[in-house]
Amino acid sequence: MKLRQLPLFLLLIAALSSCNVVHMGVRRDTKAMEKAGLKAYTFTDAAGPHYVWSSTKPGSADDGRPKLMLVHGITSQSLMWARNVKDLSAHYDLIIPDLIGHGHSTARWTGNSVNAQTAHLDQILDSLKIEQPVNLVGGSYGGAIAANFAEQYPERVKKLVIYDGPASDYTRAMADSVARSVGAAGIKDLFEPKDPEGQRRLISLVTYKPMKVPRFALHQLYEAMKDKMPNYSSLLQDLLDRAPQYEQKTYRWPMPVYVFWGAGDRLIPISVGRGIVARNHLPADHFLVIPQAGHSGNVEQPEWFNAHLMEVLGK
Repeated sequence: MKLRQLPLFLLLIAALSSCNVVHMGVRRDTKAMEKAGLKAYTFTDAAGPHYVWSSTKPGSADDGRPKLMLVHGITSQSLMWARNVKDLSAHYDLIIPDLIGHGHSTARWTGNSVNAQTAHLDQILDSLKIEQPVNLVGGSYGGAIAANFAEQYPERVKKLVIYDGPASDYTRAMADSVARSVGAAGIKDLFEPKDPEGQRRLISLVTYKPMKVPRFALHQLYEAMKDKMPNYSSLLQDLLDRAPQYEQKTYRWPMPVYVFWGAGDRLIPISVGRGIVARNHLPADHFLVIPQAGHSGNVEQPEWFNAHLMEVLGK
């Protein structure tokens, strides 16, 4: 899950005026997307809606600008990239989808959930009529999805960046141990908070610095996630059931691949990123550590993230 820390004065205003912090954040992030020139599109098929923010209209003439697809993590949505779009949109046409089970996209899927997500991304590119290969960045769960998409659809990917994403080398035992370190029974319990205090546990593992979230804001975050929880739970359970398939997977990537990792990531430790690099024989300088960042480097260190992302992708 990715969270953006609201300034204290906004939290105080929200508390005094009975405003909803989550709704305020969504409005702010939506405005940031729109100011960066993105528009929201929904493509519907038998499975339901497929939702994406895009810099270009479907079917518009290719202007030759490089394309960049940004894929969010589990329990998040496309708006997690709101702090990055202003800088990135100056150099790339952006494609920022809601994954299946998240945001405004359908919650319906069958079979292997990872393959369902990669097919969803492929369908979005088809619906936007984007033919040129895209630069692909996936964070957290989205990093695992991006890693598999790049292997399954190599003709669609120019460069791949896995960002704090468990594409391999992250075992169920490791995940459960991390969850127990903050008082959860295991990784499923961590990602299925039963109350606002459960929400606090999850937040504590996501951020680099301790984040003091008022109880009213925790309650609002919990209420906002509650209706989506069955979607997240089913996706997570399927991923856990298939963990042995991915824990030691070596990928067949023909394109350049980079790995970004938060120096202080406690949810998915930096050793996982090093394992991905070693297992897939990536060059040492393709592993970049985000300073003073936990599991949310694009949010906690947006300037560093944007600058280094543009450096490895090229403008």
